[in-house]
Amino acid sequence: MRRFLKIFKVAFQAINKNRTRSLLTTLGIIIGVGAVIMTISAGEGATQQVQDQISGLGTNLLMINTKTEHRAGMNVRMGRPIDKKDFDMLQKNSVWMPKLSPMVASGVQAIGPNGNKSTTVYGVSQEYFDILSRDITSGDALTEEDVKTARKVCVIGETIRKELFSGLDPIGRKIRINKVPFTIVGLLKEEGKGTMGQDQDDMLIAPYTTIQDRLYGHRRGYNMIMASALSEDHIVDAEIEATELLRESHRILSGEEDDFEITTQIELQEITGNVTGILTIILGAIASISLIVGGIGIMNIMLVSVTERTREIGTRLAIGARESDILTQFLIEAIVLSLAGGVLGVILGIIGNQIIYKITDFFIPTAFYSVLIGFGFSALVGVAFGYFPARKAAKLNPIDALRYE
Repeated sequence: MRRFLKIFKVAFQAINKNRTRSLLTTLGIIIGVGAVIMTISAGEGATQQVQDQISGLGTNLLMINTKTEHRAGMNVRMGRPIDKKDFDMLQKNSVWMPKLSPMVASGVQAIGPNGNKSTTVYGVSQEYFDILSRDITSGDALTEEDVKTARKVCVIGETIRKELFSGLDPIGRKIRINKVPFTIVGLLKEEGKGTMGQDQDDMLIAPYTTIQDRLYGHRRGYNMIMASALSEDHIVDAEIEATELLRESHRILSGEEDDFEITTQIELQEITGNVTGILTIILGAIASISLIVGGIGIMNIMLVSVTERTREIGTRLAIGARESDILTQFLIEAIVLSLAGGVLGVILGIIGNQIIYKITDFFIPTAFYSVLIGFGFSALVGVAFGYFPARKAAKLNPIDALRYE
């Protein structure tokens, strides 16, 4: 034990003797560990933000679409489009889906008192607001009567209000959607950016019947049907029920593949979680490259150190030091440099997360496992890249080492 402590002391003295070089050597490790912690934590923060936004829609959402397949750079419909027959089948026979809303969407040009804007209009039923938990801050939501009579009314998002009705109360005013005049009856509560960075307030909502009649010129199909399960516990029941009813509506025989797709809130969370998880791993792997570069720097400096201290090594071997003593000393030097870089890198990563939060208002929780990965990786780098120089020093011939100049 005393022998090991003496070796440890000699190693620290060697590091302290060249403090500037030692600090520069650890710089690669510091940056690498800090980068690993920041990238993994950023991935965790993004995942959490996406999950929170999806959860904000509730956990009992179902989205029913026509099945498509990607061919030759475009999505090709694989079956009959979702239409009124399907909606009526679900509405009349569903037990586990009390709220249903068709959706038709179209890119449009909206014209207001302060100019015009390209945006998207969503044609929905009155149930849409409850299904997606969208609140109205002023005015009213769409009504069943609005949908039945295809009234030219709409609800607008906060972005539309700011750009086309700045300084004005939009309720009761007219807005032209592709030259068709609509009366604004409500203003949506501001939501901000969505899961993929889209502006959730840059939208118009109108009765789907009105959009089909006035903008499409037909009532042949929907982009999707949105539904809300009775409760989170019954979301699987709702999915099974919707599948059975739609197969009946589409006259799909037993053994034949569905020509529609049903995505639930839970599946959406799993998909986004998997995507952000993969991105986190990729970013962490890229950041780890700088750790390897730092390890190469440590090996390079240790090789230089072995060359510089050849006579010292020869003297120690000549007076009785063992190969294992020399190997241990140089290995300790490499590990200490690497671990010191790891500690400073952890501090850099934590501070960097806070700086990003202050600048961008994007909260990045420092993931505990990212600290363990960064610090553990730094220790591994010290051992892996320090062993070769240490072994070279231990294998020096004492006579040749004493003659070295």
